[in-house]
Amino acid sequence: MLCPSCHKAAPGGSQCPGCGQPVPEQERFEGQGGHYLRVLLLLSLVLFIAATVVASLRSGRPIGLENLVQSRWFWFYMALFFLPTGVGLYYWFMLRDEEITVTDAYIARRSRWGNEQLAWSELCAFHKQILPFRETRLGRITSLSRWLSHRRLFSRLPPYAYELIGCDAQGQVKTFRLEPGTVEDLPWLLEIIAAQAGPPHEI
Repeated sequence: MLCPSCHKAAPGGSQCPGCGQPVPEQERFEGQGGHYLRVLLLLSLVLFIAATVVASLRSGRPIGLENLVQSRWFWFYMALFFLPTGVGLYYWFMLRDEEITVTDAYIARRSRWGNEQLAWSELCAFHKQILPFRETRLGRITSLSRWLSHRRLFSRLPPYAYELIGCDAQGQVKTFRLEPGTVEDLPWLLEIIAAQAGPPHEI
């Protein structure tokens, strides 16, 4: 595992040789459903406020809630707010059970698409390749993972997919794939994986 403070490698549950802080025995990474919901909810509010301000400027008086309900544009305002929010709720529901767990022994994923586990002793290769956001299993919505991520307004998340290739005792090949925009704090996850597998080989 890696020390969260100084990023030095050390066995999980021990003390970091660099800073003396305890090294976690495992790290858990959640799916980005909550992230998409937050971004789309903010987009809903921005669109709603912008439309209300424009309507107020055109009418020459502030548009209150009562005026809004009685307006012939009421359903338009509601669509501006609820459509992006509804999309965010859909992706939150889709990714609410997504979780990746990393320990000194293995990496595992719980997902609505099926559970996976790969022991580090089975690892043969670690690859990365360009994967446009539109080609991910979540589709174009994945591009929103760049916005408001890790306390930044915009994060330069490259559209790379990462694959851990393993082979078990029976000779069966396993592929553990990480797509952009599916898991929170992907850079830290990749740093932990690189401590076990070495830097990824670009293909």
